[in-house]
Amino acid sequence: MIKNIQMTKAHIYLFSDACPSDWLVSGNDNVWHTIVNFVFQSDPNLYPLIGKGCSHEEVLPKDEIYNRFVTAIQSELRGNKLQKWKSGGDYKKRFCDAFAAVVPEFTPIISACSYQEKTLRESKTALLNSYNNLIGGVEGRGIGFSETLDDQGRNQMTHSFMNFNGLQQIHAPENKMLVLLMMSWFVADQYVFFFNQIVRSGQYGFSDLELTVISDMLSGDNGDSRKGSEQNLRNLIDPNGEGEALVLTRSVRSDTFSGDLLADNLAGWLTSAISDPTSEYAEYAKDLIPTGVWSGWHQLVQSDLKLDSIKGVSRLILHL
Repeated sequence: MIKNIQMTKAHIYLFSDACPSDWLVSGNDNVWHTIVNFVFQSDPNLYPLIGKGCSHEEVLPKDEIYNRFVTAIQSELRGNKLQKWKSGGDYKKRFCDAFAAVVPEFTPIISACSYQEKTLRESKTALLNSYNNLIGGVEGRGIGFSETLDDQGRNQMTHSFMNFNGLQQIHAPENKMLVLLMMSWFVADQYVFFFNQIVRSGQYGFSDLELTVISDMLSGDNGDSRKGSEQNLRNLIDPNGEGEALVLTRSVRSDTFSGDLLADNLAGWLTSAISDPTSEYAEYAKDLIPTGVWSGWHQLVQSDLKLDSIKGVSRLILHL
């Protein structure tokens, strides 16, 4: 929901999660992954809190529309609370039903990209080109990676650069780096989309847009003591280190905060649906196609020069 109010900046929260796991795995060519972004525009009346540095965990509980949306979903779940998608029993079915029930009133904004591991690997050049087209490293000059094999024969990708914070290095095995590039490109693509819709359109009285990305802890990271993947993602999203238009953070309690759980559930649902278009979860998703809630869901197809996709619901309908 876009709110019309005279104000200098608009602000959006973007909760991001991936399913079934963060990274690619050798031999899993046909495994489907989905990155989901659950997007929520902040109440402009709460922007002073954001400007003071209050976290999303402090701000969103004060947002009336956000609270009504979350409460409406949770009221249909056992114990009136969201859980992880992997929860047992009839939780998954209840979540699908609860989400479907609130769509007509709240029109939640969901963007998602599903891909098979082999497709992302085969689209490596297109992925880097698309990333450079939208972000492109420090001052948009474009980035490239040196590639070496480690002792176990795994391809390692490294990019070094200087920004105002000194020498930075983005380094990870290819199975991680391709996903990190995909995540960062997807965030940048979302920023451009919403900037055009909210700011450049001139319809809502905003002159700028800030986007706070809340990402679940990435696999292999461990709180504050080990967060190499998070730092890589931060350097890819904001290579200039400015922390202004795009900010990356995560919840202190991502296993319990509603925004994180919504992203987790949606990623699990869409992955289950596209992995098996004959499944009950695919049927639940198909029932919502007329509402337009999946209009931001795309399926990556093998790409050569720039990333290309088809509608995510295509596979559900046509079993492509």
